[in-house]
Amino acid sequence: PGGESAMYEFINKRLVYPQSALNDSIEGRVTVRFLVRETGDLDKITLIRGIHPECDSLALQIVRAMPRWNPGSMHGSAKKEDIWFTLPITFRLPYKMVDGEKVFVTPDIFASFPGGESELYNFINANKKYPVCTCELPQGRVTVRFIVTKEGKITNPVILRNLHPDMDKEALRVISLMPDWIPAKQGDENVNSYFTMPVVFRLRN
Repeated sequence: PGGESAMYEFINKRLVYPQSALNDSIEGRVTVRFLVRETGDLDKITLIRGIHPECDSLALQIVRAMPRWNPGSMHGSAKKEDIWFTLPITFRLPYKMVDGEKVFVTPDIFASFPGGESELYNFINANKKYPVCTCELPQGRVTVRFIVTKEGKITNPVILRNLHPDMDKEALRVISLMPDWIPAKQGDENVNSYFTMPVVFRLRN
């Protein structure tokens, strides 16, 4: 009822990451299969693929707690029938451990450049230099990921998607020039977090 978005909202509200899975840095996809009866009731709820006992158990509990579904039919018939459904439930770690420190992937509040996104791209454009080369350089984007520390410092920049060695180098140079950011928050606490952004190189006519 409410469609796929309502289903995942239902799941996410109940997806409290098990502490033992966090401690073991377990993440992945739990696959559950069940039968949607012609009445809309869910039956024969079965684990098809698991990743960790507590994650598996939680995924099954979430499915068992679901309300009645809108029953399905076959080949355009108006008659409602029992139909199998396979559902993946993804457990993605909220943080990674880097040099003994937690670095959040999806904090409650993401880190931000002072002044917001428009000021970020103003800074990038003001400081970016198109590399000079005798060869024909491509146009496009370099995707960079870095860590914004809980103090707002930029560290560990890496290229996730490269374009050309000279452009990759220039993207990293511009990132290194950035001022301190407003750090991410988890609850009321400042935390280290990942941030991914594109640096676009486009020739102007």
